Amino acid sequence: MKKPGCNKCAETTVQGRAYIDENTGLLCVSLEEKYDKPEGLKVLVPFVCTNCGTTEWKTIDSLEDEK
Repeated sequence: MKKPGCNKCAETTVQGRAYIDENTGLLCVSLEEKYDKPEGLKVLVPFVCTNCGTTEWKTIDSLEDEK
């Protein structure tokens, strides 16, 4: 959900990679445009606005990514 007052979400959103931090056990996100995704699976990927921090989660099919 877009935060009120941010009009840059469409242009400043970056794909991220979600992972569990081994030290804290917290769900974290690193901002990475491209990374290897598991083959043949649908992957839940965070898209983060670098202006306001709004995060939108999308499911990406790695097989469709290759087409």
